[in-house]
Amino acid sequence: MYITPKDFIEKANAALWVLKDIINLVLQIIFDNITMTSSATNLKKGFDDVLGGLFLMTAFTLVWTVIAEVALHGRDYWSIGVLFALVVGFFLVAYSRFYSASKKTKDEAVPDSIEDKAKSKWFNIIFIVEGVMIFVVVNVLNNTGHGNYFISCFALIVGLHFFPLAKIMERTAYYFMGGFISLGAILGIILTNKGFPAYEVTGIVGAWCAFATSAYGITLIKRGNQLLLNSRTQSYQPGS
Repeated sequence: MYITPKDFIEKANAALWVLKDIINLVLQIIFDNITMTSSATNLKKGFDDVLGGLFLMTAFTLVWTVIAEVALHGRDYWSIGVLFALVVGFFLVAYSRFYSASKKTKDEAVPDSIEDKAKSKWFNIIFIVEGVMIFVVVNVLNNTGHGNYFISCFALIVGLHFFPLAKIMERTAYYFMGGFISLGAILGIILTNKGFPAYEVTGIVGAWCAFATSAYGITLIKRGNQLLLNSRTQSYQPGS
């Protein structure tokens, strides 16, 4: 059946609105989980958690954006770069606000508990395993002449590593982010298998992953803003 340009635009707009509602719902679920599953005991700890997470999401968003734009080399009219540059700028402004508030809080830093130290140990182990897997995959792909699958496989490893992290760190948000990144990686593998150019696949996967890290960064900013609102009374119990 022939679809006119007008019908296509209308269907695309409808799909975008549905996607927007789904994204808003997922973000709300993630944020509700963040604010309800509390393990920190004071504002200082809460700000430290937000600052650490926001720093990582800013760095990851920047890395995935650079990967996408280096591959596309302006074929997208630098739209991905501009979009996520604005997101990174927004994150940096928020980071500055939370950092200043953290320095002004009267709460003392909370010493790491035995449980926190165990989590930190497993956190490091997971990242070491992730690094080894990436190294092995790079060599296997290059030695078998399938180097064009690297970015998608890299993204898949990154996505999958969030699942054990979610269990160990008790953060439901990691399940969402890991699942979303893994789906993007699988899409990249399928597109590569169908013969799509490497630069297109890398651009799509890079933008997809940058969107995932940006979405989680936004939930952290929401949590940080709630900390700011409650910092006057020093009564907020920050989430994990």
